[in-house]
Amino acid sequence: MGIENVKSFRQEKNKITSAKQEGNVMYDYEEALDLVRDELKLQLVDDLEQKLLGADKAETIIKNKAYLRRKKEDHREKITNIVYSKSLRVRDYDNQRFIDEMVDEFAGHSILSDAFRDDAVSDIFCLAWNKIYVEKDGKNVKYEKFFRSPKQYKDFVERLLREAGKEMNNGANKIVDFDIYEDRYCATSKKVSPKDISLTIRKHAESHIKLHQIVDKGCMSQKVADLLGTFILGELNLIYAGITGSGKTTSMRALLDYYVTKANKRMLVCEDTQELFPENDHTVELVTSKGDSEDTSITLGDLIITALRLKPKYIVVGEVRGVEAESAVEGMATGHSTIFSMHAGLPIDAVNRLVTKYLQAMPSLGVDVVERIIGNALDYIAIQDDIPGIGRRVTSITEVTYDYVTRRVALKPIVKFDFKTKDFSFENKISPEKAEKMLRRGIPYETLRPIVEGWDEEVA
Repeated sequence: MGIENVKSFRQEKNKITSAKQEGNVMYDYEEALDLVRDELKLQLVDDLEQKLLGADKAETIIKNKAYLRRKKEDHREKITNIVYSKSLRVRDYDNQRFIDEMVDEFAGHSILSDAFRDDAVSDIFCLAWNKIYVEKDGKNVKYEKFFRSPKQYKDFVERLLREAGKEMNNGANKIVDFDIYEDRYCATSKKVSPKDISLTIRKHAESHIKLHQIVDKGCMSQKVADLLGTFILGELNLIYAGITGSGKTTSMRALLDYYVTKANKRMLVCEDTQELFPENDHTVELVTSKGDSEDTSITLGDLIITALRLKPKYIVVGEVRGVEAESAVEGMATGHSTIFSMHAGLPIDAVNRLVTKYLQAMPSLGVDVVERIIGNALDYIAIQDDIPGIGRRVTSITEVTYDYVTRRVALKPIVKFDFKTKDFSFENKISPEKAEKMLRRGIPYETLRPIVEGWDEEVA
């Protein structure tokens, strides 16, 4: 729509609105919503004209939660002006309630806003326009609200996609992963989910959960946190694994925020979708980029290779799920501390998945060679679970080595969660070989001695 057409449309709209107001007409909700939508479009055109006049002052917009708050405040001001300047009256609504709903509709999360405001809600699942579930305090609960119509739902999903710079269609983009306002989304078209568009939302709190909160909630004991912290400060290589929804990203972030910041060292973070948002000040965050071809795309493997060139002390990969496993393991083998998350239910599952993904990138090597590379490069695997009736717990920490006799990766349990006592059991001490690596990274002998096999028996 050209600027002249917009101005003409504005004049006609104002005539209709004035005529209604002169007759003291009460608007139906949908009619009032359309009026607000049209007026907002006109104001956005005016805003665009101003931006074009000052185009040289344009800056990159970071669409985080702070930006969302500013956007909602701006829309609240605009919508309030529309309501009062036009003496808008809406059937069954007072002005404040109507304004609040319009702000959520055009700048927020529509009828899902209550779920976003509830800190106990971690995930939102829209199965259809009129069927929504949330995960609250670890339990699936049916949401008390739903969209007014399939159109409202579709418009909401399309607005989110548009703001994220994405598009969903029945062609190449039937499934769309995207992140916006520091939350993670996945939408599927009706070609994939025939009953309706589906939308899954993984919420992330603006204020990171701290390590002491994770300990207080029983996810790990202070002794377990100290052990993992020693591994991080000692720059060992670690996989933090678990099934979907087990809280592994939250725990890994808390550990990194505390111990890497304590170490005051440089960290490179590589992710497909930004989830970690680390608080360590000396951090470079790298994100993959999808291009029109392989030549113009930046993959997770590309990011890890780039990170190796940027003098990292820590390379952190948000999640390894494909051929980037080869690059991640190479990072470990070069002596850089590499830490990443992975979907796996048991330590052996993590190893098998890592071997398989590595072989996808390097099929000519064979299983024996890949297991030798992984067994020598990887130090520890931590598994976290979300246990019904108990909650999120680190259920195992396992030491990884390579057995030159069997020519396979060897696993030694260090910590296990005891389901009888509901506490953490220390099964074995760590090997001297792992401790030697940490000594070379500055961890004092006195710190390591109580947790290393055989060292507590040595005479000082």
